[in-house]
Amino acid sequence: MHYLLTFRSLTYAQRASRVLERAGITGTVSRVPKAAAVKGCAYCVTVPARHREWAMTILTGAGLRPERVLLRHPDGTLEGLE
Repeated sequence: MHYLLTFRSLTYAQRASRVLERAGITGTVSRVPKAAAVKGCAYCVTVPARHREWAMTILTGAGLRPERVLLRHPDGTLEGLE
């Protein structure tokens, strides 16, 4: 399972990905799936489920708190958490 950490723009998602990378967490930047997009074109950073808490701590400390956190199940379905 993976978490999608959503951001309002590509720039914020890229910044978040770089901050996580420096902390040893690999995050992939992509567009938020249309089914989960709330505000037009949003972007997300996908992180492994085991790194969710640590990633949130790092991003919050860097002033890059995600707008939403979505859980992507193995079957591809999404579940909103925050």
